[in-house]
Amino acid sequence: MDTASTYVLELTRNLHEFQKAGYMCDTVIIVDDGQVRAHSAVLAAASPMFKGALKVNASPMEHTVIMPGMQLSVARIILQYMYTGNFQVEGWCVDYEHVNRLQQAVQEFGINVQLVTEYEYVGFHLM
Repeated sequence: MDTASTYVLELTRNLHEFQKAGYMCDTVIIVDDGQVRAHSAVLAAASPMFKGALKVNASPMEHTVIMPGMQLSVARIILQYMYTGNFQVEGWCVDYEHVNRLQQAVQEFGINVQLVTEYEYVGFHLM
């Protein structure tokens, strides 16, 4: 792996760790069963939906995005992808209702991936 690739991986890893710890997060995403904090720059770079929403609601302080109909577990999976480029979903613990919510969230966030499910397998392919 070259130096630039190593740098990018370390940078995204650090940003994701910051997000999980709530460090320097300036956006609150409110979903049906909770909320999660994130960095507006990462959200806007990863999702056209967030880019538009955060541009309209631009403020020097904190942003709040309300996403009715979304579960916290789904929002966390989507955010993980936005920060790292990887989804981690345990196939054995994901039921089809959860997968359907995840598919809807991917579309709502405007993320350019395709969710593939077969029996107990849940995977994602970049489009």
